[in-house]
Amino acid sequence: MTDRADIEPTQPRGWRRLSYTYHCGWVDWGHALPDGALGLLSKLKSQKADNDLLNSADVTLNGKPAFVIGYGQEMGALGIRVSARRHWVVQKGLSQAQLESVGLAIYLSASFDFENLQGTFPFSLVAGGSSFSTEDLVSNVIGFYSAARAISQDRMRTLCGEVSVDESYRIWDEHTPNGFSEHKNRTTTPVLFPTQYAPSESEAPVFPAALSSIKAARQGENWARLKSRFLDPGVASGRIPADILSDGSVRIRRGNARHERPTQ
Repeated sequence: MTDRADIEPTQPRGWRRLSYTYHCGWVDWGHALPDGALGLLSKLKSQKADNDLLNSADVTLNGKPAFVIGYGQEMGALGIRVSARRHWVVQKGLSQAQLESVGLAIYLSASFDFENLQGTFPFSLVAGGSSFSTEDLVSNVIGFYSAARAISQDRMRTLCGEVSVDESYRIWDEHTPNGFSEHKNRTTTPVLFPTQYAPSESEAPVFPAALSSIKAARQGENWARLKSRFLDPGVASGRIPADILSDGSVRIRRGNARHERPTQ
């Protein structure tokens, strides 16, 4: 979890890990890096997992050819590792726009999984009360758009309306003196605080349109999160063909008949 000390620019680069922004609220620029989203989008574009076993899976999604990927967010500290990794099933042959919508949906679903996991014992010992803190989900959305739209972090800071170091300190001290643990946010809508900074008198503090253009696809349309979290090894290896339903349940295909397989 970020704290007040992260507002101070690092030396010699002067990179700011945490800052307040006029349009996006508090942003953890470490979370807003595009790396995780780039990996997810690469898997979706190639229709391949980073696991040879999963690439052998013979699956359909609601009867249409599909592929399986593994994705999830994780962290570790104090000898405890927090991982929300799971398997996701995606319909083959989607357009670029559809892949972006699916990517955002999976990315957000995985983010909620991770934040929920952070709040449970013993993982809460690692997270230190940071589950669903003010800046988490909004920073993740910024990271996804950085990857999907190839927006540099410098440009993203401008889009969000980053305020000065001194103003960030002032907002922290006046509105979050005890840290983010007491300001929970379970949405992707930023929590905004009064600021003395504004890009222009006519510009309202609203989330940038450039970071709202992708609509997350609904579960079951062309992607599904498995109820069982991971595919049965037989299905994952391709030895057992299966059809995944909209709700993430698995039905084994035997000849022309389909038999529902209990989720694990």
